[in-house]
Amino acid sequence: MPTQKERNAETRRRLLSAAREVFAEKGYAHASVADVAKRAGRAHGSFYLHFANNEAVLQALLEDAMAQLSLESKTLWQWDEPESGVHKTVRRFIEAYGEDRDLWLLLDQGSSLESTFKKLSDQWFHKLATSIMHGMASAGTPALMPGLDPEVLAQVLAGMLSDSTRALYQENPSWTPDELADEISTIWSLTLGYDQVSTSPTDHA
Repeated sequence: MPTQKERNAETRRRLLSAAREVFAEKGYAHASVADVAKRAGRAHGSFYLHFANNEAVLQALLEDAMAQLSLESKTLWQWDEPESGVHKTVRRFIEAYGEDRDLWLLLDQGSSLESTFKKLSDQWFHKLATSIMHGMASAGTPALMPGLDPEVLAQVLAGMLSDSTRALYQENPSWTPDELADEISTIWSLTLGYDQVSTSPTDHA
C-alpha cells in the first residue's frame, strides 16, 4: 500500500501533468485551477495542498524542465576531441529544448509579463553560459584572441544557441535541428580553434 508521502508525490505529478495539458489546450492565461484539478482527477481543494495558484504550477514545470535541460547540456567536451564534444553538446541541447518546446514558449510569454518568469529566464541563461565557460576551460581555447574575455564569449555563444533554438521551434524556419546543430557547432569550433589545433594533456595543463 502506498505511503502518504508516495500518494502526495503522485498527486503532485498528476497535477503537473494535467496543468501542462490544460495550458497547452487553453493557454496559460485562460486555464483555471478547477480545470487543472479536474484534468488530474483530484478534488479542487487538493490542488492548494501542493500549489498556491497556476503561476506556482507553471514555475514548477519550468524549473523541472530547466533542471533536465541543464543536465542534458552539461559539457561533453574533452581535451582530446573538443570538436566532436561541442557538436554532441549542441545537438543534445537542441533535442532537449524541442522535447519541452511548449514550456519554453510559456516561459518566453511569461517573461514579458511577470517578474517571476523573467527571473527564471535570466537564471537559466546564466546557467547555460556558465556551462559553456566551463567547457571552454576544460577543453582549452587554442584560437581565442588575446584580450577576449571568456566569460563574455560564453554569453555570446549561449545567446547564439538559445536564440537560434528558440527560433527553430517557435518560428518554423526552413532549417532542421541537424542543420542548426551543424552550423552552430562549426561556428563554435572555428571561434575556439578546435578545427585547427589539437590540444594535449600538456596544453590543457
